[in-house]
Amino acid sequence: MVKYLELVEDVLTHGKLKKGSQAVSALTVYGRQIHYNLGEGFPLITTRDMSGSWRALVGELLWIMSGSDKAGDLHKHGVHLWDQWATPQTSGKLGLPDGELGPIYGPQLRNFGGKVDQLTQVIGMLQRNPNTRRAMISLWNLGDVEIDGVEKVFIAPCVAMLHFTHQDGELGLHVFQRSADVPIGVPFDVAEYALFLMLVAKEVGLKPSTLVHTMSDTHIYEDQDPAMKELLKRKPRSRPTITITDSPSGGLLDHRVEDFQLHGYDPHPRIKIPVAT
Repeated sequence: MVKYLELVEDVLTHGKLKKGSQAVSALTVYGRQIHYNLGEGFPLITTRDMSGSWRALVGELLWIMSGSDKAGDLHKHGVHLWDQWATPQTSGKLGLPDGELGPIYGPQLRNFGGKVDQLTQVIGMLQRNPNTRRAMISLWNLGDVEIDGVEKVFIAPCVAMLHFTHQDGELGLHVFQRSADVPIGVPFDVAEYALFLMLVAKEVGLKPSTLVHTMSDTHIYEDQDPAMKELLKRKPRSRPTITITDSPSGGLLDHRVEDFQLHGYDPHPRIKIPVAT
């Protein structure tokens, strides 16, 4: 994962301070891209320990695939990532029932525009014609984010678009991320969408190959700077591997967190990194 460290150094070196919606300004660059070959191992960074996030990233993926926007459904996987944005106060401000997050990742994936199950449709496309160039999923619908200054969600999807491509029996995934928090969000999202690629590839009978990650607004918050400089002192270790057991029913949407096993993960110690709010 040398390329991830190069990205960190790039942002620290070339980033320009930008004030966003968060309280802390961020060093920002635009339009970066990294290719991750899954044949070289699973792309979970080793320069800091992310084993404590494994359940969260697997559980969140399963929750997104279910189509839910309810924090309580994520709790079923033992994950509480979204709780701070699903309080009665936050939900109430958006006119949502308590514990609901609105049209975020899950509803966009499974009920885009109130009528399209993109996950089912894209899997069907790839099964009928693996060479299709139309196997795209949009997680960004502006009408569900903000209209005339009125916000519809508290946290808009950072990952905006996914495109599956096939070549020589292998399935690749191009992920476009509109907003990329390099220290925390990027390592988490890369691992999560690599798992998504592996699941879809298994479902359509292809071998998972390359995850291409394109980041538009790519940033490191000022208070994350010391942690990232510490990270740069460390050398990446060998990537881990993943095994995915069939779900109890054999169905794609019935997986449990326990079906995903991480092997050979030998990271450096964890680093505490501030989360921008």
